[in-house]
Amino acid sequence: MGRCHCSPSTVVIPTFNNEVVDLLRAIKSVINQISPPQEIIMVDDGSTNGAADTVFKMLDSESYECKITLLKKDNGGPGSARNLGLRHCTTPFISFLDSDDEMIATNLAEKEEVLTNLGDDFFGVYGTYILSTGGEHRFATVEGLLQVDMVGREFGYPGSAPAYLFRTQRLIDVDGFDESLVNNEDFDLVIRLTRAGFKAKGSVGPGFLLNYRDGSVSRNDNFLETYNNVQRFLKKASESCYFSDQELAKRKAANELWLGRRLLSRRGSKKQGIEHLNMAFEYIRPKGVRQYAAYLIAKIGGRVLGLGKTPK
Repeated sequence: MGRCHCSPSTVVIPTFNNEVVDLLRAIKSVINQISPPQEIIMVDDGSTNGAADTVFKMLDSESYECKITLLKKDNGGPGSARNLGLRHCTTPFISFLDSDDEMIATNLAEKEEVLTNLGDDFFGVYGTYILSTGGEHRFATVEGLLQVDMVGREFGYPGSAPAYLFRTQRLIDVDGFDESLVNNEDFDLVIRLTRAGFKAKGSVGPGFLLNYRDGSVSRNDNFLETYNNVQRFLKKASESCYFSDQELAKRKAANELWLGRRLLSRRGSKKQGIEHLNMAFEYIRPKGVRQYAAYLIAKIGGRVLGLGKTPK
């Protein structure tokens, strides 16, 4: 395959047991950039279905401007897969795309133009994204240090790595992704970059289409596993003093509410659901219609079930 000399970027796409059609669509969306990257690195994170090999052989039989590389490793989660791609990156800029999603054709060109004209103290440029269910997810406009409490918040700054084009050296400076985290590992990365004194600029236009696929790490129906993974991040956030006390409480409550609502919808799990709703309101007072509804369910349900602790 030929090598493109027009773009200073590498795109890393981790994959774990994705379907051939999804993985191929993601990679083709990068190939079809108006400014294709120098290299696409597909990282197979211990898949058992052979899809990555199939897609690589399909692509290897064709000719593209950019180099396409397949790396393989034992399963270790998204952070370790992205870090392997980072270690093999030879370009000044790097971007990540989840194998569920599709990169919008102007993504790299728009972000490269902006990042090229920023100082080395900027770790990256971020944009918005389009939801497959409809609508554009927008973020705040900023040029400078991010407010950590607003990372991952609606109308704040994106916590999702695919929203950014990163300066490769800045990721190396903070040792890349924390491989012990499975959820919110990209939130953690953005926060550590900010705490290290590096800046960001956003928001440019939409960069990718976010698709929903059952079974993906961040979009699966294994409620308890996802909850525990987020708890691991929140424990690190607490120990590292990432957030203000108020913001940490909000995020802890949000995780309890998330799990509680899903358990209530599952047969045989209502008691556990009520317990997690109760825990949420140990952190915060209810605010808004949805939280007040959850508060009433927790309070009334707790009394009916004879739980020892219900919201005050």
